[in-house]
Amino acid sequence: MDNKEKVKYDLGETIPPDISSTWEKMSKSKGNVINPLEIIDEYGTDAMRMALASSATHARQIDLDRRRFDEYKNFANKIWNGSRFIILNLEKDPVLTKEEFAKGLNFEIFTLEDKWILSKVNRTIVDMNNYFENYCFDKAAKKGYDFFWNDFCSNYLEMVKPALFGKAFSPDQRLNKIKLLVIVLGDILRLLHPIAPFITEEVFSYLQIYFKGATAEKTADEYTKKTLLSFSSLSCMIASYPQLLSKKDLMDDIEEEMEDIFQFVYAIRNIRSEMQIPLNLKTEIFLFSENKAAMSVIAKNRHILFALTKIENITFCKKENLLPKGSKVFVKNVHLVMTMPKDLMKKEKIRLEKEREKLLCQKNQLKKRLSIKEFLEKAPKAVVEKMKNNLDEIEKKLKENEKN
Repeated sequence: MDNKEKVKYDLGETIPPDISSTWEKMSKSKGNVINPLEIIDEYGTDAMRMALASSATHARQIDLDRRRFDEYKNFANKIWNGSRFIILNLEKDPVLTKEEFAKGLNFEIFTLEDKWILSKVNRTIVDMNNYFENYCFDKAAKKGYDFFWNDFCSNYLEMVKPALFGKAFSPDQRLNKIKLLVIVLGDILRLLHPIAPFITEEVFSYLQIYFKGATAEKTADEYTKKTLLSFSSLSCMIASYPQLLSKKDLMDDIEEEMEDIFQFVYAIRNIRSEMQIPLNLKTEIFLFSENKAAMSVIAKNRHILFALTKIENITFCKKENLLPKGSKVFVKNVHLVMTMPKDLMKKEKIRLEKEREKLLCQKNQLKKRLSIKEFLEKAPKAVVEKMKNNLDEIEKKLKENEKN
């Protein structure tokens, strides 16, 4: 198999039955060498570097195919799109000026998700420093990938969007969250820089331009100070590499509490998928638990559920028998019931009404035929018996229809 033929299988095409394996040692004589210049042209330098770094295990051999390059090309796009979204909102925001940012964070008004992302970024800083010191480049690449894509973009950024758009939180909390976004973004760009230098340098330069000349106030927190100090560097390349500022900011209890909230997020998403509810429709959920502490945590952080799931209302029931009919799951000692969206209920009622009319029409026709004595005398017994069975089936369907 030549290199051109192997490419299509690397990208996921089904391997023919007569080919036992597409993986073999690269060799010039076999013509299966991956040319780095071709990879750079097709996927980009950063994607190639990240793919190679994530593959550089301590094993003697590595499995390398083009799907790995494609995966990290998508990740490079994620870095660009996620970062530009934050920067564009900064540029449009008339309140968060350089002077306002220089005042620092207000830890007193931190919500659960703010404490969680601060703990997660600090844990990522500790882990990536440790991985680089021990030459575990694959673990460092994967850790940076997971944090940026999952924790930062898929979760925290989605939680903060209502604040960015002015739909939730107080003005002070809104400013606080945007400041924290910038701080975390500055950290992860510097963390990823050794692996993906080009795109991180480009994004970092936009932040440098925006915060040019800004100096943190003496009363500002250490996170704001180190962030503005890094932006004052000539480039991301020579800015100080992130280090853990305080062990107290590695908050296991906060991460566990957030993980409990995520269990509800996953449960709601699973129910929606099972009920085949369209993405554009919002649902309503009902909760009951004898554990008041669990209900209190959900009530306090309900904004997270609103941000990460398509729900429009949460009702906390005082008794289990007050839970309505719907799809039910048991999560962290809490009963969760999701009812069908009103739009779908209207469509379902129309469908059931049409079905009922059709069944009544069939029932009347069968009854009419079975009431004719001449038909019953002349028709074969098997035909008459089949019609009676059909009538019984229709009766059962009508009863089920009425229940719904």
